[in-house]
Amino acid sequence: MPSPIAHSVSGYVLAKFLPKKLSKDYASHWWNLGNFYPVFVAIFPDFDFLPQLITGERFHRGITHTLIFAIGFSLIVGWLISYFRKSSFKKILLFTFIIYSSHLLLDLLTAGGSGVQLLWPLTDTFFKSTISVFPAVHHSRGVFDLSHFIFIAWELSYSVLIVSILWLWNNCCSSKFSE
Repeated sequence: MPSPIAHSVSGYVLAKFLPKKLSKDYASHWWNLGNFYPVFVAIFPDFDFLPQLITGERFHRGITHTLIFAIGFSLIVGWLISYFRKSSFKKILLFTFIIYSSHLLLDLLTAGGSGVQLLWPLTDTFFKSTISVFPAVHHSRGVFDLSHFIFIAWELSYSVLIVSILWLWNNCCSSKFSE
């Protein structure tokens, strides 16, 4: 499963790639937090660890990792931001849903584990990609297990790669498209 590193970087990069008409409402108005919003939305599904800490029950990759929750979250946040900031509800809704869904996509692309119940409550089926981009994490092995360092190196490499693509896009390609 990707860590907050990969989810955060993916949300940030995706927000920078979204069309300016879609992202300008959040970037210039959302309490002037700029890049905080897409990073927060991209890692939000993993905040399901909080009730797990309190109750001891397993919540991770539960309801917050479903499309119905992504839609509900996007509707509520989109409405709140558009109401208080007088921004376009449709743009904020779509922007939020795309960023939130990036988290679900990255979790689908992870080796190991049972997958994600994307279509819950319609079905209890776990979905998982046959293509794994991220290695499995073995939490039971302890904090300093070698596999964790490999996993972190993999995620940092992934992050450097997509940020580099963003940088190249902004510095080389975007000027060609605007001509």
